[in-house]
Amino acid sequence: MREDAIKWNERYKQGFMPSEPSAFVISACDVLKDIFSLEVDLDKLDSKNSLKNTKLKALDIACGNGRHSKILASLGFCVESVDISQIALENLSHIPHITPICADLDTFSITQKYDVILNSFFLDRRQFMPIINALNPNGIVLFETFIDIDSSSAQHDKALYMGELEQIFSPHNHFETLHFHIYKNTRAESAYRHIIQLIAQYKPKVESNPIRNTYDL
Repeated sequence: MREDAIKWNERYKQGFMPSEPSAFVISACDVLKDIFSLEVDLDKLDSKNSLKNTKLKALDIACGNGRHSKILASLGFCVESVDISQIALENLSHIPHITPICADLDTFSITQKYDVILNSFFLDRRQFMPIINALNPNGIVLFETFIDIDSSSAQHDKALYMGELEQIFSPHNHFETLHFHIYKNTRAESAYRHIIQLIAQYKPKVESNPIRNTYDL
């Protein structure tokens, strides 16, 4: 843990990590507002105007500086934001409805139940089943990360293979896919040329609709 913490702390100190929320998470807010009946205007919200006394809970895995945790909190979720970098988490220490947790995700255990679990550009296949087990009925998983579109089986440490994510969050595991999209990655420094997005709703013991794939390759 110590070496990883030093590495990520240094990256955040030097300002290498993104601070603006991804377009995917911003768009997903409309889905969350509809599903959880959140009558809020995201464009007018700040931490002082967020919903009070909410019972909705969210988990932001590998949250970094909290660029997405802040949005979830402004929607009214009580957010637990987990990252290995104490430097990154300092941005969240005084924001209402956010609980920063400094932890090594190699050993972190998800022990609570959540209405939303966000996984943004972090991949640890050991967390797939804990994520499923941690979702409340009708809970939402938001997933965005790299994918190797030329592979259907070979596992990479940093990228999914084709078909992997939809197999995990599938009707077999009681998920209904609300959004699925693959698009080209324009970040020149990345070794992976495509990114996958998934929004899926956990509906235990409920028949799910088939996956609708959309590709922008």
